[in-house]
Amino acid sequence: MDSALDRRSLLKLGVIGAAALGAGTPLAEAQDKPKRGGTLTIGRNHDADTLYPGRSTGLSAIATNLLLYDGLVLHDFQMKIRPALAERWEVSPDGLTWTFHLRKSVKFHCGASLTAQDVKDHFDRWIDPKEAFPTRAKVTSLAETRVVDEHTLVCKLKNPTLVFLNNVSQTEWGYASVPHAKHVAQYGQDYGVVPASICGTGPFKLKEWTKDDRMELVRHEGYAWGSPAYDNTSAPWVDRIVFRTLPEDAARAAELEAGGIDLDIDVSPQHIARLEGKGVKITSIPRLSSNHIGFNIEKDIFKDVRVRKAVGHAVNRQEIVQFVMKGQADVSHGFLHPLVPGATPKEQMRPFMTDFSLDKSKRLLTEAGWVPGSDGMRQKDGKPLQASLYVFTELHERIVTPVQAQLRQVGFDLQIKRLEAAAFTTATRAGEHDARFLPMIYSSPDFLYFFVSAAIPSPNTVRWRDDKTDTFFHQSQVTLKEAERVKAFQGIEQRLVGEAVVVPIQHIRWIFGNRARVRGLKYHPIHGIYKLQDTYVV
Repeated sequence: MDSALDRRSLLKLGVIGAAALGAGTPLAEAQDKPKRGGTLTIGRNHDADTLYPGRSTGLSAIATNLLLYDGLVLHDFQMKIRPALAERWEVSPDGLTWTFHLRKSVKFHCGASLTAQDVKDHFDRWIDPKEAFPTRAKVTSLAETRVVDEHTLVCKLKNPTLVFLNNVSQTEWGYASVPHAKHVAQYGQDYGVVPASICGTGPFKLKEWTKDDRMELVRHEGYAWGSPAYDNTSAPWVDRIVFRTLPEDAARAAELEAGGIDLDIDVSPQHIARLEGKGVKITSIPRLSSNHIGFNIEKDIFKDVRVRKAVGHAVNRQEIVQFVMKGQADVSHGFLHPLVPGATPKEQMRPFMTDFSLDKSKRLLTEAGWVPGSDGMRQKDGKPLQASLYVFTELHERIVTPVQAQLRQVGFDLQIKRLEAAAFTTATRAGEHDARFLPMIYSSPDFLYFFVSAAIPSPNTVRWRDDKTDTFFHQSQVTLKEAERVKAFQGIEQRLVGEAVVVPIQHIRWIFGNRARVRGLKYHPIHGIYKLQDTYVV
């Protein structure tokens, strides 16, 4: 098994101090001479919910949108900001005016030319409260956009900020992944769901989509503005990509072993030994991630911080990493990945964390008025101590099963409810859950906008309304001093963990498995398979 990016260096994200894991060069297979043609079949554990950039924070939607759309700028494999649809840009001395100059030869999948109006329309929807983009809370500094000419766009900010260009680079969240404005206007709420609606500028275009089963993308012929992070900046080598949705980890492993899929982008740790040496190469890379349990604060049972902390004390993180993840994760000592500037150092974070202690869990539940009955299960005023925990993959279910067993020992009936990904998103957005398990992936600590009041009901599915958190996040976005940004993010982390809004569990690694016929794979520290411009099959 290859373990990429083991030199865990901090790499600056453009103009800000947020960082990600990198290794100086992307991990790539030894290459023959690339050849055009063929089909790359990829297995994944859930389907996309929508292919409208910015409307989904789901991992499969993000991975697909990176292939269908391009942004104004991008992060290369060393996490440096590079030109993409914008070939250059300038910022005014006061930091309030950003001018982007677009490439003049870019075509959408439908054949229309990219214009500044397409970008403006997308940005305008992004900041419009009526559109309710789940990522809107990140863009409070953007006041307006203005078209200067067909290929020039001006963005006016309300205040100078260190993070604007970084936000624009985060195409994984749809901030600057540009859809064709006329298609969006034509299809309205159906854009991103009806296959015929989807029209981007990316290296691949959508051909067919059978929900929760199969998605086929085909090469965007004439594509000539590819990411400079790749050797091939023109049309991709492969003719088509087929995504197969295979929710069960064992099913994907079996298909990979048999050649039914060429690449599994989410290999489960317990299948690594089975696959190695059977025509499959396993690659594991560090990932800026925060696997955690988050509580729905609006539910009566979790309004009491003592109950939330009692759950935290039932989490044996070391056991989960060792036996469930087979060592393919690091125990969390805080919410943020320790290599992210803004993460509270381990020793400073210790007073805020809940250590594994069933005795402490029992004591807190008793203090909260939940007393054990004759069967050992707790109740208060005749009501059983019972809560639902929503998950959306098989691996997530395995991760939280030990927590369920430990909580039963203290008299807490935790019921794990596994849904398919789209249903999970709908249910948690509606607030049906008592708690949910979520693997957050991020390129900077700015993702903590997930917990500001303005992000309710989504992506703030824990329904955390807290003036201190909101103030800290606002400070992180408007300050021009990096030290103050770090202090603000540490304040949010300590608030979330200290109030047990979240129970951090682990920082996972990203595990890929590919057949030998797949060549030219390069794994991005944030985006994984990313654009696949150098990938070919033999």
